[in-house]
Amino acid sequence: MTNSLYETDEARPQQRDNKMNIGQIKTAITKFKNANVSMIKDDAMRAKAQKLQAKQKGFTLLELLVVITLLATLSTAALVAYDGAGENARDASAATAVNTLEGSLRNYRSIVGEYPEQFDNLANVDALLTGGAMELMSDETKKFFGQLIIAKADANGTTGPSKAIFDSLRKAGLEELQSVQNGTTWSDGFVPNLAMNESYPKVTALAGSEIEFTETGSMKFAEAVIASDNVALSIVPSGAATGDSCGVFTAGDLQTNFDTTTVATNARLNLISDGLDSDGCDLVIALGIGKEVPGATLGKAVEIAQVPTVGTNNINPRDNYARAIALFHVGQDGSDGSTADGIISAEEIFNKARLIAVVGPEGRTIDQLAADATASTADDS
Repeated sequence: MTNSLYETDEARPQQRDNKMNIGQIKTAITKFKNANVSMIKDDAMRAKAQKLQAKQKGFTLLELLVVITLLATLSTAALVAYDGAGENARDASAATAVNTLEGSLRNYRSIVGEYPEQFDNLANVDALLTGGAMELMSDETKKFFGQLIIAKADANGTTGPSKAIFDSLRKAGLEELQSVQNGTTWSDGFVPNLAMNESYPKVTALAGSEIEFTETGSMKFAEAVIASDNVALSIVPSGAATGDSCGVFTAGDLQTNFDTTTVATNARLNLISDGLDSDGCDLVIALGIGKEVPGATLGKAVEIAQVPTVGTNNINPRDNYARAIALFHVGQDGSDGSTADGIISAEEIFNKARLIAVVGPEGRTIDQLAADATASTADDS
């Protein structure tokens, strides 16, 4: 009797599950038979759907699987057909990708103890504002991001602010970055999101290579000491109080965007992180989460499987670099307790770079992307 009762109790959940599954199947079939299959563009698939809708008897298991597939196709077709949805959906997808990537990086950091390497340097390594990386970047990207120029002597040296910056990035795990230079070119049909990769086959001159921050505090590119007059790391430009300068090596060298416009305040960084005052002066290194990042995590306690493209309403990955950008806070004027003077000294560089946010390729935050994704279109009015 005990065994019989036990068997009955065990069977009941399974019976309830079976009933629920059957109910779901019946609902799906009803929904399918009432669906407008004319939205399906593929002629063969549309004909198959119409044939199944006309069927009077029960469906085979294979046909049920086809019905489920067709329902998914119809759902997608309905989404694309909705006025404005195709446009706004790109921002919605970007918001999801940015949120997922930030969570992945923070999870990786909490378990492994550092961030992965092989991020993309958005600036040309030789600091020139033409060719190379500038060919990849959209106008919107150039308006938001910029570069910190470092003289050859500082990049090859082992003292001063450059050493502090390189050490801060290296200690956070960012030992190597992918980068290209002014003279880098690609053949027709190249993919901007892959172009910084050193093994990308569509390069026609000066393939991308790695920036390395050495333990001695200097910088190398392509395993060699810096030969160009200047080098550059990509940043989010920072101003200070209106009228004041913000720099590292010279006054104002943190204030210029890639498009050569300048920022007067720190409002854009304050919007991203409330911990950065709108009238402060901050060094924030901006690095693309590129194709090589997952490879750098292989064999670690946590592996990042892939990094998605972050195309938006304004940026098409076919034409421009469309990756999420990780923002690392590296230094702050006055962070050592001294009076802020508009110059971030070596003593005001943090021991380890800190991730403050991940944004889209235009510098938009998750909140901004999500808001734009649900914004009304002209057709709604």
